[in-house]
Formats: sequence, C-alpha cells, structure tokens
Amino acid sequence: MKVEDHGEEIAVRMSRAEFFLVQSLMIEALETGDDRDFHTRVGATKNEVRSLIASLPDLPLGR
Repeated sequence: MKVEDHGEEIAVRMSRAEFFLVQSLMIEALETGDDRDFHTRVGATKNEVRSLIASLPDLPLGR
C-alpha cells in the first residue's frame, strides 16, 4: 500500500487484495460493533461508515 499526504486529502494506492480487506473490515465493524461505543472505537458513526462503503467502487473480486 502506498499513501501520499496532500494536506487535507490523501491518495491511497493499494492492491486489490488490500482493498477487499479494508472493505471487509469496515463491513465487519458495522455488523459487530456495539452502537454505544462504535464512534469511540472506530472514529466515525455507523452512518458515516455506511456512506463510505457505499462510495467505494464495485470491483470484481478476481481479475
């Protein structure tokens, strides 16, 4: 994975496997996270995580 810091924005370049791992971890956090401390543990609300997941491209698993 390569991350470039551009101040207010960052650019991330990752392999397909890394992308699906990050996506899976976000989905897992939504499914198993306790509403009472989700924001504290994750640093975002469940709605923010849902929006982020929805904004990810729909990539085929293998290529």
